[in-house]
Amino acid sequence: MEPKENTILTHIDTLLCELRDAKNAEEVNKIKNRYEALLINGNNPLSESIMQNALILAEQGIEEARRSEFNRLFASLSDTEQQEFSEVMNIIDKNLFKYHFQPIVSAKNGEIYSYEALMRPISDMHLTPFHIIKYAEIAERFNDIERATFFNILKLIDDDLISPNERKIFINSIPKAQLDTNSRREIFQLMMKHSDNIVVEVTEESELDEEQLTSLRERLQNMGVQLALDDYGTGYSNVSNLLRYTPEIVKIDRSLITDIHNDPKKRHFFREIVNFCHSNNIKALAEGVENSDELKAVIMMGADLIQGFYTARPASELLSSLPEEISEEIRSYYQEYEEGSSQQIYYADSHERISLNNLSENDIKRLIIGKKGDGDVTVIGNPTTDTSIHIEIMNNFTGKLMLNNAWLSNTKDRPCISLGENNCLTIIICGENTLDKGGILVPESSSLTIIGDGKLNINMDSKEYFGIGNDLASTHGSITFDQTGCISITSHGKSGIGIGSGLGGKINIVQGQYIINLKGDTGLGIGSLYRACKLDIRNCDINMEIFLSKGSALGSLSANSDISISRSSVKLYIYAYELVGIGTVNGDHAKVSFSDTNILINMRGQRCSAIAALDGSTSIHTERVGLRVIAGGDKVLWIGGFIKESDIDLYDTDTNIRLETSVAELANAALKYSKITSGRFLLLINGEEVEKIECV
Repeated sequence: MEPKENTILTHIDTLLCELRDAKNAEEVNKIKNRYEALLINGNNPLSESIMQNALILAEQGIEEARRSEFNRLFASLSDTEQQEFSEVMNIIDKNLFKYHFQPIVSAKNGEIYSYEALMRPISDMHLTPFHIIKYAEIAERFNDIERATFFNILKLIDDDLISPNERKIFINSIPKAQLDTNSRREIFQLMMKHSDNIVVEVTEESELDEEQLTSLRERLQNMGVQLALDDYGTGYSNVSNLLRYTPEIVKIDRSLITDIHNDPKKRHFFREIVNFCHSNNIKALAEGVENSDELKAVIMMGADLIQGFYTARPASELLSSLPEEISEEIRSYYQEYEEGSSQQIYYADSHERISLNNLSENDIKRLIIGKKGDGDVTVIGNPTTDTSIHIEIMNNFTGKLMLNNAWLSNTKDRPCISLGENNCLTIIICGENTLDKGGILVPESSSLTIIGDGKLNINMDSKEYFGIGNDLASTHGSITFDQTGCISITSHGKSGIGIGSGLGGKINIVQGQYIINLKGDTGLGIGSLYRACKLDIRNCDINMEIFLSKGSALGSLSANSDISISRSSVKLYIYAYELVGIGTVNGDHAKVSFSDTNILINMRGQRCSAIAALDGSTSIHTERVGLRVIAGGDKVLWIGGFIKESDIDLYDTDTNIRLETSVAELANAALKYSKITSGRFLLLINGEEVEKIECV
């Protein structure tokens, strides 16, 4: 056989294989068009007659295979299904369809926005659209269904048998259906004529490839016809499909709407869809609203349009308006939604994931948690973007608040996060978080636990301030720090406290890193300003820089202190006229114990002591501690107070004291109260070693 003949046979073989593998007429046409293009360009090795004969043979084979598959499917149907099938074929052949129209309603005012045309087959067998689609698929008659649907509805509009006026009719389409040229031309002409009155509705499961989808979008855009994406929110839903289809309207599937007021996960997903739609200039339609609770829920979450039996059932005539009581109900819910917006308020769902950027774009300033019950709320932001939003927790709330790269802020003298009464709140810090111009308010009746591996920065610039706790005239609730991340508190003000309150409360520091920087007149790093303070600090790394007229790093200013620190590192840099590093300035007694801890206190003041009740009695016990004190000023003590005796027990402690003071005898006085066992001790006053004790 000649080489040329071999080449021709090879190409014929390839063509026949491609055609046999084709799944439908559309794929056959694509193959045919490709070979015809090659022929026109002179690149096709097959003669036109050979190619046409091959196409005919292949199409005959495909048609035979289709008939065989159809016979197999038909034989598998029950007797009842075969009767239904025959009836459906009769309905399609004779175009026995009528249509009911269900109103789609505006969520703002309850007015009818549009209608969806719903197929109703004319038959004594009471068949549903489901039966039509089922048997049309078996018989491969989707093309006939598509043709009938568009012709029937567009002719109703064209002949003024229905009058939507300025409203639109949603027409359900089967995008993969292939209409013949004449039908397509007639339908497109009618669509262009009534483009202001129609919306083409397709399902997300249409599974169009990119070429088909691009073609569909271009056709609709050229005709000025809008596209709606139906059934969004089912198992195949994803954001990429929304981006692919770029519809003007998204119909959120009824499976998400049913009982949505009782299902936090559904509400979370619904909000995410609505937020995405609004960010991309898409209307969000809640489909399948069946009762008042569902209606209120979707309106309060930002739905633009409503469709469902509760607002209006399908009817053969176009309904001109809703019953007044339904319209009024919609208006009242929307007014409540709008009032929240006008007051710059957003009410978080009980299990919601919230984007601060989305709230900020809608001018929200107050995020309120707890109105819809207990639960866990996640707040996500950008660590470099101040959203000017603060959080309020309603009374009696129990749950968790996760801060993930959130930047919150408030006006001066107001906290960024306010717990209500009887709260039991856990804050989880992730990423880099900032509270600007205010901290976290914990009232006396509430408890707060902080966990997580992120960072929390609190910046304040008020006359009176507190970072985490309560104001200077109040008692704070129970506060537990159990995070592995870092809490940083910075303030410039007249009076205040980093962690704690004026009248004290329970503080339990389990672990974590703490950086506290305070500047002003009177202040305290961690503890209570005016009442007794008890601190239990473990597994921590604490760094403080304090510049005050009067203050303390850990303890109290005016009352007794009981402080226990273990397995920690504490570095305190304090500059004040009158100060105590750890203990109390004006309280009667300070009880301090350290174990397995390194402590560095670098201080300078006129009247100060590193660890003491400055004007009271001091009790100190250390075990396995590294203690270093560097101090300077007029009257400086390394440990103990000025007036009353001290009880100092240093066990297995490496003590290194360096003092610069004008009253050396005061600096040395504490030694007579000290019991120093099993450790090293060095005391330098004004550069001279005053006394070195070799410990037992």
